[in-house]
Parts: sequence; C-alpha cells; structure tokens
Amino acid sequence: FTKGYKEGDGKAMLPIYTVPVVFHILHEGGPENISDAQIFDQIRILNEDYRKLNADISAVVPSFTSIAADCEIQFALAKKDPLGNCTNGIDRIYTSETNVGDDDSKLNQWPRNKYLNVSVVKIISSGAAGYAYLPFSTIAAPENDGIVILSTYVGSIGSGSVTRSRALTHEIGHYLNLNHTWGGTNDPGVDCSGSDAVSD
Repeated sequence: FTKGYKEGDGKAMLPIYTVPVVFHILHEGGPENISDAQIFDQIRILNEDYRKLNADISAVVPSFTSIAADCEIQFALAKKDPLGNCTNGIDRIYTSETNVGDDDSKLNQWPRNKYLNVSVVKIISSGAAGYAYLPFSTIAAPENDGIVILSTYVGSIGSGSVTRSRALTHEIGHYLNLNHTWGGTNDPGVDCSGSDAVSD
C-alpha cells in the first residue's frame, strides 16, 4: 500500500492511500475469462466511487450531501508481483474451481499485507454475486482473506453491466471493515434496527 497526498483546506496535505489489486481470473476458456479492458473498467469505477468522482454526485439525496466524502483511498492494478517481477495485476488461472466459487477458490493468493486479492469466478456456490469477510474474521483464517466475485459483476463493459458494476465497491467496503448501513444481516427488509457502527 502506498501513500500520496492531496491538497487539503490550506492547512495540510491530506493522505491518499493507493491499494494494489490483483485480479485472479479463474476460468475454463469461457466468457468468465474476462478481458483486461473489463478489469481496467472496474478499477475506474472503484476509484470514482471511493474518491467521490462519480458523474452523478449531484444526485445525492440532499440530507446526505454534507457527509458524502472522498474516502482518500484509490485502487491500482499491482505493478510488481510478490517476487518483484513486473506484472499487470491480472493472474489468469485455468481451473474448474471457477464453477465452485467458495473460499477454496482463492487460488494463488498474493501476500495479504501487500495486495488486495480479488478472485473472479463463473459461479459462486452460495448464490451471491460476491462476498468478502470483515477483517477480524480473517485473523484466525488468513487464507480466507480477499474477495470472490462473479465475472458478470466486474466492470460495466463486456460481460459486466452498469447496473452490476458496483458489487465490488460494496464488497471492498466489507473488506475495509464496513458493515451494511442497517447492520450485519443480508436482508434489510427483515430487520433494519442494526447499525454499521459508523457515526454519520
């Protein structure tokens, strides 16, 4: 992870953290072997979302405009692999594990203290579009670190779509220790009494 700076309120330079990302594309030569362009598009979307650069930022509900923020986090495909070799941050793996999509599908994980690992698969066994664990969950099981996501939920081009392109933004929120705004459940319609434990 690297740190840069942006101009603040005239008093100080504010840090910008860049997270190196590696996409592990698990495939059997089908459409799940998404293009480099689709991955580049996803990185663009992540940076728009986390840096408050979205074209539709003016459409934020007025009661939230004062707290909508540039998170000062950005994402970039890794440029060096764990051995120090040049890389484009895209790791293509031919494997039937793409049809499973669970924790055992996190193949060839790069060191979690240096990279965000994203495993892209054709099918996720649980039926989810993607999933990630909150950080405390991976202390005892570091091999479960990283994110698993369906190939059709990466980017807005190719097999992705505009309506599905924010799933990775959502999962990275969990990876960075954010719960749902309504709490821990995946079903806000059942119980909205929970909290994300973040003061607005």
